[in-house]
Amino acid sequence: MTQADILIKNGIILAMDESMTLIPCGYVAVSGDRIVAMGEGEPDVGARRVIDARRCVVMPGLVNTHTHMTMMRGVCEDKLLMDWLEQICFPIDASLTPDDIRASALMCQAEMLLGGTTTFIDIYRHPGAVAEVAEKTGIRAVIAPQIIDHPAGAGETYASNKAFVDEWLGRCPGRVIPWYGVHAPYSCDWQTYKDCHDAALASGIGIHTHLAETEAEIDQIREEFGCSPFEKLAEIGAMSGRMLAAHCVHVDDRDMDIMAESGMKVAYNPSSNMKLASGVAPITKMLARGIVVGLGTDSNLSNNNVDMFEEMRVGAMLQKLATGDARALPAETVVRMATIEGARCLGLEKEIGSLEVGKKADLILVDMGKPHLWPTFTGGMQENVVAHLVYSASAADVRTTIVDGRILVDDEQLVDCDLNALFEYVQNAAVDLYSRAKRRMTK
Repeated sequence: MTQADILIKNGIILAMDESMTLIPCGYVAVSGDRIVAMGEGEPDVGARRVIDARRCVVMPGLVNTHTHMTMMRGVCEDKLLMDWLEQICFPIDASLTPDDIRASALMCQAEMLLGGTTTFIDIYRHPGAVAEVAEKTGIRAVIAPQIIDHPAGAGETYASNKAFVDEWLGRCPGRVIPWYGVHAPYSCDWQTYKDCHDAALASGIGIHTHLAETEAEIDQIREEFGCSPFEKLAEIGAMSGRMLAAHCVHVDDRDMDIMAESGMKVAYNPSSNMKLASGVAPITKMLARGIVVGLGTDSNLSNNNVDMFEEMRVGAMLQKLATGDARALPAETVVRMATIEGARCLGLEKEIGSLEVGKKADLILVDMGKPHLWPTFTGGMQENVVAHLVYSASAADVRTTIVDGRILVDDEQLVDCDLNALFEYVQNAAVDLYSRAKRRMTK
């Protein structure tokens, strides 16, 4: 009998591989940080820890392709994007200290792990603090410092981003990954895009940014430069498959041709785009061109949670409404965006995003034993597991979260984390941050 560290058995295995393999009753065995066996029926495997996944879906952990480790949830509401940024967000951002970011990173990463997100990319302030928290929590993190040239002091700089990459590249291999991050064309110089893109290519990592989020952004760029941001980035040689762009709401056919030709990836953020009235990204057209699209929550300021199940539901329904076609963005496509396609956005598809022998053991158990997920059909019946994950499930249905072979959420509880103590820590940090930021807001 093969021996493993963890054996998950009696579960509905949703592999998210190329064949969308679904095993009505199967097992997954984990040794170290890898999946070493999986299959149907009773396993010929022993393990130190056996998890009975009866009435649970066993699937890859979710991949959040765009978020910010923000803390001030619920205080930046009901404003237009540019007013929201200039009046609220930039003053808060300029007030942030590493201690503030440490508190917000602990909060956000706890919420993500409890909700089944095993990998995220962050673009925000003080990246070293986020990296240190991720190193301890065990989550898989890609961290792109948010460079802002204008207004000065509201974000990171190219120099600080490079220093972060130099410090963290290879420090926690495969689990805490530094990238380059450029906020947006309206807040950064084109030379910053070029410098970060070239540095990312030289280091073999990626670059994350916001592009074409609002019509006002597009109008501003066209008025000043006579072209779209995609045309300008292509002109200066700052677009490639290493770029992951959030939003991409206001794009035309020429933009999408440039995106497809360059190989750049897109993070679809439906809840944020709805809340800020930014518009609806033409995701179905992007997919038809072969553009890789992942799913992201954006921050808890503009969402206001990091629930990837909610994002799947909203993302699918929004595309159906916008296109007038109920067949648009079917459930299977959306789950792929939240798993294997998200991994592809981060260049990690060979390691995570699907359950396959030899891949990293990043997986979750979703409890289908709750009334809002009944009935569950597999095998000979009309299979409805994938539809339930998109249209019925929520973050609260996650029972177990495993990253790199470590159980981080067990029976819906964070392992090695006192949530009551964390609440007090975050609450005190938030009050202090808001009092400091308020002085900047009123100037």
